[in-house]
Amino acid sequence: MQIDKGKISGIQFMFTVACFIQSSSLLTSFFTSITKQDSWIVVILGFVMSMPSLLIYTYIMKIFPDKNLMEINNMVFGPIMGKVVSVLYLWFFLTLSALNTKDLGDFVQKTTMQNTPPIIILGVFILLCAWAVRNGIKVVTRYSMFFTLIAILIVLSTIFFTINQMKIDNFLPMLEQPKMVYIQGTHIISTIPFGELIVFLMINPNLEIEPKKRRKYFFYAFIIGGLTLLTIVLRDTAVLGNTIKIFALPPFETLRLISIYSALSRVEVLFAVSLIMLMFFKICILYYVTVMSIAYIFKLQSFKSLVTSVGIIIIIYSFNIYPSIIAHINSASKTAPFEWFMFETILPFITIIVARIRKLPKLKKGMI
Repeated sequence: MQIDKGKISGIQFMFTVACFIQSSSLLTSFFTSITKQDSWIVVILGFVMSMPSLLIYTYIMKIFPDKNLMEINNMVFGPIMGKVVSVLYLWFFLTLSALNTKDLGDFVQKTTMQNTPPIIILGVFILLCAWAVRNGIKVVTRYSMFFTLIAILIVLSTIFFTINQMKIDNFLPMLEQPKMVYIQGTHIISTIPFGELIVFLMINPNLEIEPKKRRKYFFYAFIIGGLTLLTIVLRDTAVLGNTIKIFALPPFETLRLISIYSALSRVEVLFAVSLIMLMFFKICILYYVTVMSIAYIFKLQSFKSLVTSVGIIIIIYSFNIYPSIIAHINSASKTAPFEWFMFETILPFITIIVARIRKLPKLKKGMI
């Protein structure tokens, strides 16, 4: 049973995934506070270490081309255990929605709207997201290409603006930190944000792509998003050096240092606009998969009646999940990666193992 019958093309899917990764530029402080001037190395390591998880996701997408994650759980684990696993994933998706909503609210209030109550910022934002979610996956992903290209253009432009602030010495000393620092940093970025790509298993039935070609589009998107994130970290390290560890928003601090012609003296506004745009897109995706998860768990005929109530829950949850951005960074650096690893790698791997043992689905010749 497919509740949302909207379809998206391969190109649209590719830019959707890329845009989702790009939106995590706000979250670089999760690992830069630990890995400092070697953060760009950790991004590369995290990129490589995330490949097995992506292979797992794309394999699941290929063998269950017409099923979303909730339906796959039910098929593989049975009606009872499958429901338990699906409820756990629902909590995961809802938590990601609340965390990203809180991150955006904190960013907007601290950088552009200091005197505006957070409830107003989040209320207006979730209202816009609700409109997109209510209209289905085609509307949610419609502007993914535009958002992705604009983000890339802004990143390239800010490199030009900050080039006079960059110093090669800011990358030194290199590879002189304890090994555990690199392991921790790699684990963080491979789970936040790369591992979060598991949410796209929820839109698997909406892909107007042949099952065998889904891996290609997924990996192209991963490369685009990963390179954008790497470029941002390289730029910030070249400008901030070892001091990158003390900032909650390194990209924003980098652009504040720009001092050129007066007409361009507030280039950080470019980053703010770009990030708000990207975060809007990411939260729409998370919001959508949360709503769809509830609809499939409770076997509803329509998801639209859930949109408003889920939006209210996300706002309430976001206000209570962490007391401050520092607490969020501390959790994301120490505990969240281990919790997310279960949802992003262990459970999907178990899903494949159980599916193969039970010989599910009945594969047609040439699918693998």
